[in-house]
Amino acid sequence: MYFEGASRSVIRSVRQGDLFNAWLRVYRRERAMPLIHQFEPERLSEEKPDLMYYDVVRNGDSYRYLIQHSGRNLMKAFGTDNTEGKHLDEFLDTERLDFMTPAFVACIDARRPVYTISAVWDVNGIPVSYERLALPFGANDRVQQLIVSLKTISIEGRFETTNLMRPEKQRYSYDLCAVIDRDLDGAQSRLTSTDDVVEI
Repeated sequence: MYFEGASRSVIRSVRQGDLFNAWLRVYRRERAMPLIHQFEPERLSEEKPDLMYYDVVRNGDSYRYLIQHSGRNLMKAFGTDNTEGKHLDEFLDTERLDFMTPAFVACIDARRPVYTISAVWDVNGIPVSYERLALPFGANDRVQQLIVSLKTISIEGRFETTNLMRPEKQRYSYDLCAVIDRDLDGAQSRLTSTDDVVEI
């Protein structure tokens, strides 16, 4: 899967733009990737239902994701109960892991935010745009945590969020995969090159 370099302008959701700006303020002040306790966006409590917090656990050459916070709206979409304290691969099937985790890997490897837009369909067959922003946090240029925001919208209006990310009868496809690495310092970053490519 290829992740193109992009600027903040690719983010469509106002709330996700606010989360990115909060990350960017710390990055510019510290001249380094933020630590998670430095992340202080406005109205964070209002966003918590749409957020996942993960600890990044290195497992040889791969990663596992230990869930520290699971937003209730996301649990509804995945049709599961509270998953805090579990690894993502303990309750997701291989197909959904293969759909989700390349964006996490790209975020960790680039040490920059990653934004994706994908197309899914609700239980009634209504197309839904699944907009996801992954933000990296850590020290010594090593990603230790991820905060991931999910927003869903449909041009057809109302749709059913329950079991939106069900494993059966779902057709997963990406419309956009981007590492936000441009204009972070007021000039285009040179960080992403061959690291943009993640094979699944």
